[in-house]
Order: sequence, then C-alpha cells, then structure tokens
Amino acid sequence: MDGHTIGVFGTDKEQKARFMANVAKKSEVEGMIVYHRNEAGKRYSFLDDPAYPERVQGYSRIASICDYAYYLLPKGGKLSAPDGELAVLLESYGLPGAVEIIDGAAPPDATKSAFKGLRLADYPTDERSGDSSIIDLSRIGPSPNTPPSGALVYIDRAFSVKGVGTVVLGFILGGKVSVHDKLRAVPSSSEKTVEVKGIQVNDEDYESAGAGIRVGLSLKGVDARDLDKASWLDDGSFKLTERPTFQFSRSPYYRQEVGGRDLHLQLPGELAIAKITDEGSGIFAAALPNPIPTWEGMKVVVVDLNGKNLRIAGGGTVRL
Repeated sequence: MDGHTIGVFGTDKEQKARFMANVAKKSEVEGMIVYHRNEAGKRYSFLDDPAYPERVQGYSRIASICDYAYYLLPKGGKLSAPDGELAVLLESYGLPGAVEIIDGAAPPDATKSAFKGLRLADYPTDERSGDSSIIDLSRIGPSPNTPPSGALVYIDRAFSVKGVGTVVLGFILGGKVSVHDKLRAVPSSSEKTVEVKGIQVNDEDYESAGAGIRVGLSLKGVDARDLDKASWLDDGSFKLTERPTFQFSRSPYYRQEVGGRDLHLQLPGELAIAKITDEGSGIFAAALPNPIPTWEGMKVVVVDLNGKNLRIAGGGTVRL
C-alpha cells in the first residue's frame, strides 16, 4: 500500500473543518488533525494544524512531510498576515498545490494579485461548494522532498500497548517498510536497531506499506522510553550529520539576516534548534543538537519562532 499526504492550509478553522469533513473521514484529533480517504487504490491523508496562527510549528511540520497543499482562500479573498505567512511557508518548500475558493469567497483571478511573486500565484484554482465531497486528486504526485532511495519513517509518537509492546505512529517519507525489517532509530546513542513486528494502517494489518502512508509500527527490541529522543527510523542507508549544509534562499518578506543566529531548522517532520552560520556563496550551515538523516536535495526551512508577523525566514536545499 502506498499513498499521499496532503496539507490543508488556511486561517479559518471552521472553513477547514467543513472542507475536510466533506472530502475525507476523520481519524485522529490529538496533535495534528488527520483525515483519510481511499481512492483508486491509494490512501490519502489530509493534515491540518488547529494551533495556527498562535503557533507555526504544526504547519511547518506538515509542510515538511506533505506531497501537496490545498490552500483555502479566506472569505472575501483578503489576506491577513497569517494567510501571507502560510503562502511564504509553501513557497519556501516549493510545494505543489491548489487554491480552493469555497462558496464564491473571491473571484478566481484574485489569487494572481494576492500572491504576486509567490508560487501560489501559479497554483490552479478550484471553485467549490463548502458541502461538496468531490475533489480532483489526479494532480497529486510524490513530494518534492521524497528521498531518492532508502526507507525513512518520521515518528511523532511512541508508547507501550499491553500485550503488544512498543508502538510508534508516523509517516513513511520514502521507500517501503515491511514486517521483519530491521530499522535504525535516529538519533540514538548507539544507532540502535529495532525490528518491525507488525504494521497497521487505520487499525488494519499489512505486511508492508510505502511512502505517503500514516502507519502504526509495533517494534521488537526496544522500549518506548528508549525512543523519547528518536524522530526517525531508517534502513541505515542515510548519511547522519549534526551539521548539514544547504543552499539557502531567504524570503524577500523576511527582513533580518539569519547567519550567526540561534534559530530553528525544519527538517522532515522535526523542528530542531539550530545555530545558523553563513558559509558564503549562498551556502549556510546549521549546528544541531543531534545527528539527523540527510540526502542530497533534502528540503529544509529556517524558522524564527520570535519573528514578528513572519516566522518563516526562507528555504534551503541540503548539499552533501
């Protein structure tokens, strides 16, 4: 089984909830909100962050792991500062997507002027009723941030289940995971290897699962407490580093320099504290507290949690 992960971005919480409830079925409400839809043999996960705009961390994480973005244009088509910040976030990741205009919120050509100079100006626009369950998923393909090879899972929760043992929930970001696979927990003090004992997708058992799937993995050879600091499971093929270097493009809307500052680096799934240094010629480096899995071309975003009006400083591409 494989699938796609879709971020639903917007500032109107009622509008987002209505949109998602009509196109998919709710499955999780703890932390990020997750809805699922099965179509043409694929599983689609729709993700929303209920804490935005007070906190940007949730949407930053969603953007880092999703394949596609639906941006819900606010009523009247007038953008607030948080609406603009979401546009800059999607720009920084280079995510493909579509602008959803619900119940005639604005004329279709409003996106061209509202997002002039940003990727969203070229997103296709879909006019729809807020009560419609029809949605075109044919445009959705692999994420621009998919690893070219190797199995990689971002884990967002680890816990113990009586009679089962250690279970993790997460998203398969690349490759395929099968029962009995041995995976490396990253970061871990000894590069600990665990065995996949079972795979579940929405409470159904599977022998394997591929990229774009929200999975539950039961693991052998590890206690849930040993995974407190682990954010990923991989097949051992990824280069680990505590100091990734990346080609960086600062957003023109972010006015401060980033070199020489303590900021945050959004990695695939995980937001890490980072000391950013300017290496020259557009290359920057980030000193991180723990090693992370990397690959050539991996997308990262620099986040300034204390930024006023705009907390997204810009995006980068990892160079090995």
